[in-house]
Amino acid sequence: MSKTGRRTLIGLGIIAVLLGGAYLFRTPLILQLVSLGGQPPLTSSDAIQLGDKERWADAYYSVEMIDAGTYVIAEPLYHQDVHSYMLVGSERALLIDTGSPAGKIAPVVASLTDKPVSVIASHLHYDHIGNHDAFETILMPDLPYLRARIKNGVFTPNRYEHLGFVEEYERPSWPVAEWWAPDSEIDLGGRSVTLLSIPGHTPDSIAIWDKSADQLFVGDHSGDGPVYLFMPNSSLRTYLKSTQRLADVLPDTIVIYAAHGDSQSGVPVTGLQSLRDLVSTLRDIESGKIQASGVWPRAYTVNETTTLLVDLPGPLSVSRDLP
Repeated sequence: MSKTGRRTLIGLGIIAVLLGGAYLFRTPLILQLVSLGGQPPLTSSDAIQLGDKERWADAYYSVEMIDAGTYVIAEPLYHQDVHSYMLVGSERALLIDTGSPAGKIAPVVASLTDKPVSVIASHLHYDHIGNHDAFETILMPDLPYLRARIKNGVFTPNRYEHLGFVEEYERPSWPVAEWWAPDSEIDLGGRSVTLLSIPGHTPDSIAIWDKSADQLFVGDHSGDGPVYLFMPNSSLRTYLKSTQRLADVLPDTIVIYAAHGDSQSGVPVTGLQSLRDLVSTLRDIESGKIQASGVWPRAYTVNETTTLLVDLPGPLSVSRDLP
C-alpha cells in the first residue's frame, strides 16, 4: 500500500474514532455546550400573568393554595417555571422539592406554615434541590445506592445527577435526617402520605401519594408539557415500567401535580389518562409503530399537551457513571 493510501486509512480511522466518541459521549458534550451560555436571564414580572388563584409571595415566587393544607410554590420568572409543593399536617409539613438555586424559598415556606418542615426531592436535578441547604430536616428515598454514598455524614449528588454546571450552579451537600423506604407512609399529623419509587427520568425519581386526598406529586415524571428522557441516567425502559405501575395502582379519580408545565400560568395538573397515554406511546415506541421527529432529542407526541423527548437509539451515553 502506498504512503498516500496509508495516510488516508489513518485519517479515516481517526475520523471514525472521533465520531464514535462524539456519539458515545453525546449527552455530556451537548450539555457542556449548553453550559457555555451561563445562567439564562429571569423573565420580567411584567410579562407574567398569574393564574386565577395564584398570588405573588415576593418579587420572585408565586403561591397558590390547592386546598386547606396544600400549597404550590412556583418560580414564574425562572425559565423552567419550577413548581414545588408543600403538604401541611397538624404536626409537620413536607416540602416536595426546594426549587432552583435562582431564588430563596425558605422565607416563603416560613410565611405559609409554623409547623416544622421536612424536605424531600422528587429527584436530584439542580432545579429541584436548589435550596436544600436552607433546611435542617432533609429526607431521602431509602435506596441502597444512595445510602452507600454518604461521606462524613453528608450526601452530595454527583455531577450528572445534579446538572447544575449547565447554569453555573455549584453542587450542594446535606446531612440526611431520615431515610424513607419506598411504599411506606409518613404521618404529618392527620395526614399520611406514601413515597413511591418511580425511576425513569432519573434512577432516584419519586412520587408522593396522598391517598385520602387523591393527590399525586410526580416531579418531572409527567405533566402538562415535554417529558425529558434524554438526560444522563434517563432510561426509557425503566420509565415505561414505572409509568405502567402508576397506571395500575392509582384510582381513576387521582389528580396528578407536576413540577413543570408548558405555560407560565397556573398549576401543571393532569390525571390518570395522561399516564395511560404515556404507557400507550411508550409501547408504540418499543414496537416501532410510531416515528419520532427531530434529531436530538427525538420527539414523540403523546397527546395534545405532552411530548416525550428521548435519546438516540443504541447504547446510552456513558455519562450515567461519571462522577
